[in-house]
Amino acid sequence: MGIIIEPLNGAEVAEISEILEEYDKPSYEDVSVLILARSRNTVLISGDENFRHVAVQLGIVCHGTCWLLDYLANQSIIAYKDAISAYQRMQQNGRNPPKEECKSLSARWKKKSKMLD
Repeated sequence: MGIIIEPLNGAEVAEISEILEEYDKPSYEDVSVLILARSRNTVLISGDENFRHVAVQLGIVCHGTCWLLDYLANQSIIAYKDAISAYQRMQQNGRNPPKEECKSLSARWKKKSKMLD
């Protein structure tokens, strides 16, 4: 696995400027990722609520970082206690995932973690 650098074609590069003119929040890099997600028909993961809003408006399936942690824990890829730790580290490092959603998920992870101990 690892990181794979994906190129954009000419039409996709041109579309970046169009989207940047319409939306003022996402950066050039953010928009390039939006375009890649749409063209590759993949799910986009971001903890940035404004960015996710733009993605949804453009018809791109987008979820937050807490959704990803929940998915990984539910699939037994990581332990629930690891999801809790990751969420706590996000908060400690100044990341601000959606509070209500993540607090609710964190409470559920704690219950599930206790049931599995």
